[in-house]
Amino acid sequence: MDTVPPGLGRLKNKAALVTGASSGIGRATALRFAAEGARLVINDVDAVRLETLRLAIAGAGGEVRSVVGDVSKTEDARAMVAAAVEAFGRLDVLVANAGIIPEMDLATATADDFDHVMAIDGRGMFLSCKFAVEAMLKTGGGSIVCLSSISGEAGQKRQAVYGPAKFVASGITKHLAVELAAQGVRVNAVAPGTIATDGLRKMSEEYIAGVTAAHPIGRVGQPAEVANAILFLASDEASFITGAILPVDGGYLAQ
Repeated sequence: MDTVPPGLGRLKNKAALVTGASSGIGRATALRFAAEGARLVINDVDAVRLETLRLAIAGAGGEVRSVVGDVSKTEDARAMVAAAVEAFGRLDVLVANAGIIPEMDLATATADDFDHVMAIDGRGMFLSCKFAVEAMLKTGGGSIVCLSSISGEAGQKRQAVYGPAKFVASGITKHLAVELAAQGVRVNAVAPGTIATDGLRKMSEEYIAGVTAAHPIGRVGQPAEVANAILFLASDEASFITGAILPVDGGYLAQ
């Protein structure tokens, strides 16, 4: 059962949008943000899981709205940001987390597979950032945290469609950080290694064993560990950090 852990008020009164919030890193991040006093809009395509999360946060006294929608669709992405502005008068933080993680090599992947992943992981991140920034600039700025991956920083086998999409995530982060720095918007990313999420459990046993063994720390990560890094980058504690891709990967990229 979801619980909201104790916090220190690091996002007190800040309005935050978390996309892809119904499970995994998104869910852990929403719970962490709620504990830190954020006023939340949570988004996902999974209405049932999203409502479960909303009830958990609201039951713990958090301010939360849920918006079911597909980040790859322009009107859905715009509506998520509009919900935050309507409910809270502003948007201070975006966590662009929504994405899918298919395991495919070049031989088995099709152009349709590539387009589908790019639509959600790439186009969806672009649209989420675009509309979030429009809102942030009206109130003096904000903080964006994108979800990249070790697959967006280094090559891996069987990531012919997912890996390139995460290079897009890292690229969006760096370019927007430079473009928006003078306007008060910070843009950073986390690059998780292998994390114990529903997405990982759908991978083959061979794949899971291989990537787990590749992490020097000797285990896979937990969603809450990534959420803690996202919290830091989103908060004012990271006020002089923009354009960073923070590995949360058990040492994978250090090799």
